[in-house]
Amino acid sequence: SELRLLRSRSTPRGATSFDVYATPAVTVHVIHSPATRPSLDSRWPLDPDIEVVVTIDVTSRTVDDNQVKISYYDREGRELAVAWLYLTCVEVSLDVDWNRSGRVKSKGKDKDKAKWTWGPDGQGAVLLVNCDRDSPGAGGTDSSQADIRTLADLQDMSVMLLRTKGPSAVFAEYPVVLHVPESDADKARVFHAVRGDAHPLYKPVLGPDKLSYVLDHAGHGDSTFYVEGLAFPDRGFTGLVSFSASLLEVPHKDSPGTPIFTDTVVFRVAPWIMTPNTQQPLEVFVCSIKQGSDSNEAFLEGLRALLRKANCKLTVCSEQDSRSDRWIQDELEFGYVEAPHKTFPVVFDSPRNRGLKDFAFKKILGPDFGYVTREPPG
Repeated sequence: SELRLLRSRSTPRGATSFDVYATPAVTVHVIHSPATRPSLDSRWPLDPDIEVVVTIDVTSRTVDDNQVKISYYDREGRELAVAWLYLTCVEVSLDVDWNRSGRVKSKGKDKDKAKWTWGPDGQGAVLLVNCDRDSPGAGGTDSSQADIRTLADLQDMSVMLLRTKGPSAVFAEYPVVLHVPESDADKARVFHAVRGDAHPLYKPVLGPDKLSYVLDHAGHGDSTFYVEGLAFPDRGFTGLVSFSASLLEVPHKDSPGTPIFTDTVVFRVAPWIMTPNTQQPLEVFVCSIKQGSDSNEAFLEGLRALLRKANCKLTVCSEQDSRSDRWIQDELEFGYVEAPHKTFPVVFDSPRNRGLKDFAFKKILGPDFGYVTREPPG
């Protein structure tokens, strides 16, 4: 952190020079013009172009454990007054997989975590829509459930770390709040990993119904959060979602508090990407029609022979499941979502909704296989 000292507030009448000393954790910088020099006894003239900047990068162990002393002198070198500055340094840092390495690194410096850029040399974390169904027995996609039921569900989420370090007395007076803009709240959900009796519990803390969360027990290091996407980039949504951690000054208990420091990170929700037909096939889906003149048994036999040579899996949709609707590629299309930490296929179910309308949801959605659909308005 950096603090610029305004000497005019504490400068006594008649003072013409000053010197500055600080405890070891504090670094003092005197900013001056090239023509200005300190005297042999390290005293600086009280010129208007001189500014004193103090920085500190070591977290305090106790309140006011760092001090800066400024002594003021008259023309004869007599000390007229001494000003003391007491400093307490705390750390509040919100971190994500900013460099897309697949893991989160804390204490990153000189980076704009609120900026997101495309490309192999770009920066900014990636968020997946949690649209598969890892939880057995769940009715829909995992993102439709406001809880975490399996550890596999966590692997689809992006990690966000909130580091708070410093004297507990400071955080008792200045709470740390994690918050999301109202415009982004329905695009993502955040879970806090808290200690349980036997294993961690994952408490939903931010999302469509909650915009802020006060961190308990701030000052003790890293708090781990898991973030899941709820909406794909689409018309009216670029895919960017931001989260912030703020240190608040609360004048009295009924006050909402004023942020005195805020750290912000941004995610981009990974888009659904359609798989090109030029890729090597892994699995082929086809409908079986056995009744009457529309039977496609001869076609299926030829397809089976071809896929045996290609060593490719074949999934046949029965006439009962398709309700005699053979045009499966009109109803669904395959794609995928990708982030540094996870990739999985996602089936897109079109709004065509004829005989195959339930097939993708009932037969394809599952562990590490997502589902998305779009319906026309009304």
